[in-house]
Amino acid sequence: MSLQSRNIFRKFPAAMFALLALVLVLPHGHGQTIATRTSLSVAKDGGKTTLSVKVQDPTGSAVSGGTVSFVSGTTSLGSVFLKEDGTADLTVDAPPASVKQITAVYSGDSSHAASASAGANLHAEDTGTLPDFSITASPTSLSLNPGDYGTVVLTITPSSTSFTQSVTLSISGLPNGSSATFTPQIVTPLNGASALSTLQIQTSAYSGARNQGLPLGERASQIAYALALPGAWLLLRLRRSGLRMLALPLLLLVCASGLSACNARWGYLNHPPAANAGTPAGSYTLTVTAYSNNGGQVTTHNLQLALTVK
Repeated sequence: MSLQSRNIFRKFPAAMFALLALVLVLPHGHGQTIATRTSLSVAKDGGKTTLSVKVQDPTGSAVSGGTVSFVSGTTSLGSVFLKEDGTADLTVDAPPASVKQITAVYSGDSSHAASASAGANLHAEDTGTLPDFSITASPTSLSLNPGDYGTVVLTITPSSTSFTQSVTLSISGLPNGSSATFTPQIVTPLNGASALSTLQIQTSAYSGARNQGLPLGERASQIAYALALPGAWLLLRLRRSGLRMLALPLLLLVCASGLSACNARWGYLNHPPAANAGTPAGSYTLTVTAYSNNGGQVTTHNLQLALTVK
């Protein structure tokens, strides 16, 4: 540093601290996210529609971290996790009649930026004269800590006012140590209006095996003595044979009860309740199934949800 610069810092110490702060806050080229591009294609096979997505970085390499949601305006058709090759597929049994165009939205991760695909046209096919319905969810992905719970609102929308059947909901793919509850589990759309059901997914946290107490409490030995000693005293002190014969079975009964209690206590102490391992961390794909029966034909639609346990 030149003599003139040193003189400036002596005269203006605040300038030195300002320069140091500027150096510290300037980006150093680390921790920046990589741009991505998302492409979407639509394929139909019979009455099912398959949405295929691919996420790549600017060099064309596959991006494998994060989730992709398929949306049409404010309607979400589901979310999926990207595979190692950067692709993911979602099969929709019967898209809602209002859905005309689909967009795939990549959520991004710690290294890659979020991105969205161009809209893909979805031409709804004639499903026949039978009344039908569609199912959507909000949100389509959950991220929970073990022991927490999350809720998803499911919307059942009839295709027309002629659909008046009950729709039953079920779920599969739950990880160990978790449970799910629908409120209600059976919904019935009326007059063409949508019906709602709330899905609550509960995870469990780790808990070790602990005994909270003894079968006879902490004063088990005092209780045993209180019952046994009076019987022994009566047996030794009473002279009349009739009374002694009465005290003997009482003493035997107390001893037998004590042995049974000790045996139960020993088994309880040496075989404690099993530990709860909790819900394992990981990424899970859950499938919600909605089906109705008009008395002659069962109509079934599936919806996929993404669950992440931290």
